[in-house]
Amino acid sequence: VILAQNYLRGKFWANVALEMLKNSRPISATVQVNFTVNAYIMTWFVPMRESSRKLFETYRLGMKVGDFTMSMYALGLSLRYALLEGENLSLISRSLKENLKKMMKYSTVCAKLAVLDLIIVDELRGAESEPFAIFQGQLTNDSDLINDAIASSNANNVECAHFRRFYSAFWRADYIQAEASSQVLLSLPSSKRPKLISIYFYFFRGLLAFRRYRENNSEEQLRIGIETICKLEFWSQYAPSNFENKLFLLNAEQYASLPNIYEAKTQYEASINSARDNGRLHEQGLAFELMGNFLSSVTSYEPSEAMKCWKNAYLCYLQWGAKEKAACLFKEHNLNVFDVDSCGNPLKHSRDVS
Repeated sequence: VILAQNYLRGKFWANVALEMLKNSRPISATVQVNFTVNAYIMTWFVPMRESSRKLFETYRLGMKVGDFTMSMYALGLSLRYALLEGENLSLISRSLKENLKKMMKYSTVCAKLAVLDLIIVDELRGAESEPFAIFQGQLTNDSDLINDAIASSNANNVECAHFRRFYSAFWRADYIQAEASSQVLLSLPSSKRPKLISIYFYFFRGLLAFRRYRENNSEEQLRIGIETICKLEFWSQYAPSNFENKLFLLNAEQYASLPNIYEAKTQYEASINSARDNGRLHEQGLAFELMGNFLSSVTSYEPSEAMKCWKNAYLCYLQWGAKEKAACLFKEHNLNVFDVDSCGNPLKHSRDVS
């Protein structure tokens, strides 16, 4: 039912299943149902962090009753939710590395997915944790993971591997690679089924579309951007807090493309505030960065306005733990401001971002 995007009916049957399981035996059935409900259904109705917490509880229950495989799936997805929602990257890195051996023991499929997430974290942090060492030479890069998933007909791992490439390319501002990866993702039959990564894929794809429209005036890209807004508006009707800041930012980019200067600035500011209020430091930084890009293109604004946005974006990225992303932004815009040095390190650090 959820795959057909009939979310309310899916929620109804999920609640029926949970009610039936209250006194069920064996408990392993509870683990499996709880995983399915929190991984694929309640995602559309509750805050993402609550889904992450519920999945972690499912992981602990699974370990307790001996359902180790389902437990690993719950743990891996809990950490992926936390990563995509903007939890501190150092904490995510530590959790992934601490649990890789356990995942390898009980579910190599989950270990491969965790390695993909660790690659994302390493690239954002500018770190190298050698995640492929766990495979002892059998798999040495993400191309090996893709080929391995194709050979075993694991469509989910194939999609997650290409999503990793897309997500990483977007954050390092390699928009050509991001566009290429997005086309690969769209060609996969599994991408037609809505899931967690669908939210982030379409969010970033919409931002890319508006960017490309401003670069080459392609009406097709404008259409893609507007369709993305409609898709996220449809998904947001049951859990608006999961989508609010994303929709504000997409609308800001649309207004920037028209251009409508006043509405664009208003929507950027709304996205910044919403991301802050919902604890998405990474997307707050992204909104600041894109607002800075926009203001730098508007002659009626002083260059200092854009510089202030980029500085705030830099501080958000640092607090998120994305040192490599912050350093690239620092170098790109020559952020020679009082609280950072020439290497992009803060001279004084405050948790308050204006």
